[in-house]
Amino acid sequence: MDVERDTQNVGASVVRAADPSIRDIVAPDGLGGGDNEFFGASVTTTKGRQRVKLLLESALEVIEAEGFEGMSLRSVARKAGITIGNLQHYYANHEALLQAVTRYILYHYFVEYDRLAELHAGNVERQFEETIRFLIEDCKSRRTNAVFFSLWALSQRNEFVSELMDLMYTDHRKSLERQLAIINPDIEIDRLPKVAALIAVQIEGLMLLISADRPKHKELEGIEEECMRQIMQLARQTR
Repeated sequence: MDVERDTQNVGASVVRAADPSIRDIVAPDGLGGGDNEFFGASVTTTKGRQRVKLLLESALEVIEAEGFEGMSLRSVARKAGITIGNLQHYYANHEALLQAVTRYILYHYFVEYDRLAELHAGNVERQFEETIRFLIEDCKSRRTNAVFFSLWALSQRNEFVSELMDLMYTDHRKSLERQLAIINPDIEIDRLPKVAALIAVQIEGLMLLISADRPKHKELEGIEEECMRQIMQLARQTR
């Protein structure tokens, strides 16, 4: 995909997925959901959607405590306070539940990206800064750490998760490329993918140091702001 340098298109669409295929997989009927399907479950009522959300939130609680290895139909049903039979009305087997909860995890990032895009529409640099700040802050979350470390491990043996994670990170890099091209129109075109990738991995790497559960080292105080400064400096460099 060619990186757009059209500085007239600086609205909310800039921060939306560069490759719509990932959104089509995460939320085929859009982030608001369709009339008959909601995260892989057949639902036609508001009550049905609420039950699906309860199940997926319960699954996330299990994953946060025990990793994906601990997520079974039985453990999620117990956490949600329903029977396995009721759960299977929505998700017939473990793989269906696994795919749904993986999509649900990524869905929340798209919702936040869109919120920031709308909030800072017309100012791509501000959108970019606030998106980076959101991702850095998210690295501190106990749930984010538990979920993503477990997802990375699971992606080594589950094809659906592996492909979805690759699509997610590819989309993330492409989105950064599009923003960088507008923020810094003088940047060399062949540097854009590399700069976007470096920014993405710099944020992900922070998870090893600033999570709520990690030891606090005095010499690393302020590393989040230093990371932010380095990223903005990298974004503005032309070569």
